Amino acid sequence: MSRIVELSAAQFSRFVAKGSSVVMFSASWCKPCKEMKPVFVGLEEKLHALAVFGTIDIAASPTIAQTYGIRSVPSLAVFHEGRLLKVFAGSKSVSALKKAIITELEDAS
Repeated sequence: MSRIVELSAAQFSRFVAKGSSVVMFSASWCKPCKEMKPVFVGLEEKLHALAVFGTIDIAASPTIAQTYGIRSVPSLAVFHEGRLLKVFAGSKSVSALKKAIITELEDAS
């Protein structure tokens, strides 16, 4: 069962404020975003003990994407205590992202 939270602009800052979080910026019209979804689910299954996972639709919440400099979708953003650590743009494999996310979170702790 997925623990991935679908975020609205109103929920976003509260979601990333505490602890570590990974957010996928996507759009409903984006084909690569749809292809990235199973990868994101796989990441959540492997890393749920380290971070909470959420998604946000940039078409529904464009100001959030602009605030964090998200220029392309899909993009994964890693946050710690409300601070943006890193953005991974484009489609990548579960293993490559897992390793990169763990590195970011370890450096932040």
